[in-house]
Amino acid sequence: MKSIIGAFTMALLIVCLVFPGLVLAGAEGATAAGSFKFVLEDGETRFVEFKASELDSGQGSGELTISDPAVIPVDDPDNPQRQSPGVIVRAKIDCMDASQNTAIMGGEIFDSNVPSAIGQRVLLVVQDNGIEGETDKLTWGLYQPPPTWTPVDAENPEDKGASLTWLATDAERRDDTGINMPLSKLVQCKFFPGAAYDFPEIKYAGGDLEVHSK
Repeated sequence: MKSIIGAFTMALLIVCLVFPGLVLAGAEGATAAGSFKFVLEDGETRFVEFKASELDSGQGSGELTISDPAVIPVDDPDNPQRQSPGVIVRAKIDCMDASQNTAIMGGEIFDSNVPSAIGQRVLLVVQDNGIEGETDKLTWGLYQPPPTWTPVDAENPEDKGASLTWLATDAERRDDTGINMPLSKLVQCKFFPGAAYDFPEIKYAGGDLEVHSK
């Protein structure tokens, strides 16, 4: 048995040396991590903690936690009830887009003190501006998932208009690969252009936001 195990280990080592690309095929791209407390103009202390990796497929992995004591949750907008302020959400990261010192991470909320937040999407954008974290920036947002129903013509059950797909291309450029239409309504890390994000002014920060692009 020992000789078999030894031979298998040696064979695996040879494969790793001869074909390193096979071993690194699932290697990660950019990474981001942080544990950050910060105070905005309202004087409330917020907290963010995350660890994320950018995968070869353009997706992401990891987890993030955001705590905002200033938010007043409303489970049912049509029947609001007084609730104590404060929202804590935890999400599994499924997308990541990093460039230089900035990383965009997103995922679905799986745990929260506000039941209506579970299942929503969250985007966290962080900017690493120094070792100590005093000049780091961040912003975030929660978004409703797209509807799961498909509209149909009540007078024509055979109508397939809402489910049609097509490829939009530039008619003047034969090399244009085109864009699959209609565009997905699921909020992803590349859903908004980089210039669309506005970082709030941070009065005080403790901790550090780290972004390592590759």
